[in-house]
Amino acid sequence: MISNMTSFSSHMSGLNTANCLLAIEETRGDPVTTQLWESAMREQVRREQQWARMKRWRKQKKEKDTGMVQERLRLEKELQRRVHQARLNPDHSPRQSIGNAFRQATLECAALTRENLALKKAIEQQTKFESMLRLVAQEMASHVSDLSVKETQLHLEGEEGWRVNFPNDEPSFHFSPFSRAEFDRALRESDVAYAERHPCTATVGKILGWTVDCAPLRRNESGTAFVAHATFTRRLHCSLDESQKILPRLDNKLWPVLVTPRSWGHVQTGDTSCQGLQSFHEDAHVMEVGSDGKRVDKYTMTVAYSDASNRASENPQERVQWIMEGGVYVTITEVDGSTIDVVYDQWAGCLSEMHGRELYIDWIRFPVRLEQSVSPARLL
Repeated sequence: MISNMTSFSSHMSGLNTANCLLAIEETRGDPVTTQLWESAMREQVRREQQWARMKRWRKQKKEKDTGMVQERLRLEKELQRRVHQARLNPDHSPRQSIGNAFRQATLECAALTRENLALKKAIEQQTKFESMLRLVAQEMASHVSDLSVKETQLHLEGEEGWRVNFPNDEPSFHFSPFSRAEFDRALRESDVAYAERHPCTATVGKILGWTVDCAPLRRNESGTAFVAHATFTRRLHCSLDESQKILPRLDNKLWPVLVTPRSWGHVQTGDTSCQGLQSFHEDAHVMEVGSDGKRVDKYTMTVAYSDASNRASENPQERVQWIMEGGVYVTITEVDGSTIDVVYDQWAGCLSEMHGRELYIDWIRFPVRLEQSVSPARLL
């Protein structure tokens, strides 16, 4: 410890190496005094280090300030030089630069105007050309359509019937009236399809108060499509006489649709068009009287065809899907003077099993409308 302290020196007045040695010699035998002396020496070293750091910082700050002053002087000289140069060269004055920019903008505007006129003229020519092409295409399509209709009419020459037209320029077809025998045969085949081909054997449950029975989805005889069949049953508070006054007079827009576009993977965007083509007698319904005296009304809608109305006799038509199987039975049985049992049956061909499962939701709409028509008091 003594040898380390002999090399210490201080800048403070009244404290030097000799004094340190003397103080050490005087306090060598006292540990407390020695510890205090060492603390004083460490504090003195810390102060000298702090003083050295402050000295370096003041020097660096002075050098930085000097550099900033020199940079300012350089920039002032550069500004004076450029101002003097601008005064000597009037071509680069601000007024002259604005004038040049205005002239340049005027020239560019004129060039863009000429280009715009040329493009407008080219667009007009292109539009005129497209209109002429569209007109020619429409005339050719109309000519081809007329030829197709004439060929079909010549093919059907000598047969009874007429062209059935639809709204929105949809494809037309030739209709040949059914004979009475063909009409009766269609009803008999509908009865067979209803009772034998697709009997409802499974009870699904109730939908909106109607008991729903369905038949398993099966392929038709030709194997080209599936056939779905469901029965909706409910007892309503209405007399049979009242139902006879209401149902036959329903607007045809409220009639059930045998097959919807969704059954065949298409999307329907408008209403269904319904036209009456032939009538054998007023109210084509059958009235039966059983042994117990109860009356039964049956309303039938079915897909029918005849040899004269065979679709193979016409040329193929695009965007046309002919439905060959489907029907509706509405059977109303009198229970008493104010109550009837309604059984609504519907079956139709569909594209796949998935479409067949969705048909029940579409078919329930007519029974609900029928219920609202014949039994409105129940809704009060």
